[in-house]
Amino acid sequence: MLHQLPKAAAPAPLATTGPSATVALSELRQAAAHLGRVVLRWNLVPVQACVRIRLAEGKITLDATDTDMALTLELEAQTTGAADLVVSHRALAGFLRAARGPVVLTYLAGEADNRLRLSDGEIEVTLKLTIPPEDFPRPFEDLDRDWLAAEPQFTLSGAQALRLLDLGRSCISREETRYYLNGTYLCAKPDTGTLRAVSTDGHRMAVIDCEVPACFHSELSDDPSGIILPVRAVDLLLALARKSGNAALQIHASDRHLVLRSAGLQLITRGIDGTYPDYTRVVPAPSDALIAHLSTAALTRLRTIASATTSGHSLPLRLAPGAGRMSLATGEGDEISAQLQGHVTEEGLTVTISLRLLSELSRIAPAFTLTCAGRGDPARIATEDPDALWVLMPMRD
Repeated sequence: MLHQLPKAAAPAPLATTGPSATVALSELRQAAAHLGRVVLRWNLVPVQACVRIRLAEGKITLDATDTDMALTLELEAQTTGAADLVVSHRALAGFLRAARGPVVLTYLAGEADNRLRLSDGEIEVTLKLTIPPEDFPRPFEDLDRDWLAAEPQFTLSGAQALRLLDLGRSCISREETRYYLNGTYLCAKPDTGTLRAVSTDGHRMAVIDCEVPACFHSELSDDPSGIILPVRAVDLLLALARKSGNAALQIHASDRHLVLRSAGLQLITRGIDGTYPDYTRVVPAPSDALIAHLSTAALTRLRTIASATTSGHSLPLRLAPGAGRMSLATGEGDEISAQLQGHVTEEGLTVTISLRLLSELSRIAPAFTLTCAGRGDPARIATEDPDALWVLMPMRD
């Protein structure tokens, strides 16, 4: 005897048209790339892996947040009607990688569920929407609205912000135990009150100055000294600065939060809750006891040879400007050396610095000058940029 299976219930009707927006593919791709630096793909809260999209009045607004950062982007679009929805960033970015033309986003309302249709004229994807926009996080609603509505405390161009943060990016610490070093410290230069960015991991430090006057709003202390920007926020700011060119970036900064605004863009980020160490105590005074003029090309060649003949990552490089050589002794008894220009005021004075840390400066400048007061003292690194300084701690001989 055959058993007849029960018929499935008919699916709820779904609209074929609804509010829509047509956006340029390049602009939407760039926006998705920026938003991807904010969303958390692997987490226990699904909404933090999503993007909120609002369509209205000739523009599309996209939001992403991980509760420590919140990024809002506005793009010009051809819109019909208005809609507010939350969609997976992964699905949106995947479609944009395959799309070839202007993207049409259409909100389709249904009795059982709502959907978002994405189309480039050839490929069409319909995504089921499971998270209502009311559930999208709003982590910074408690910020002082009067402060946010006031004039920005300082304004940077994209080029200024890129220089300020990028030159010291490699010096940010990766050690979780010293969490307060896992970012860049934006503060005021002690003697001039202008903006300064400091990054360090305890072995090296970058101190980058900018001529823009610095001012920080107080949230925790009566005399705010600056804010520690987390490394994820630094990387996002670098990406935004690279695309902004000379556009004005208006900044509100306090000891807890930084707000950046530009045309069609707003970023709010929380600072690291901690006290940055007194970096000024580590900066050595200028000295001409030992001066070495280093070429990044020569350092790269040395590191290439050393990586093929030695094991380990320390690679101590001895600089002997008086002898005109820099040398690297391998663990197997071999020695690699190259010419070195410079001079010393005391015969036989040398300093040993990590070759890895020195060669990482190659992306900053083709040549730089190292000065040191004596063996065991921190070394100063300077380039043609008079407002940029790096400090390297010496290694044991």
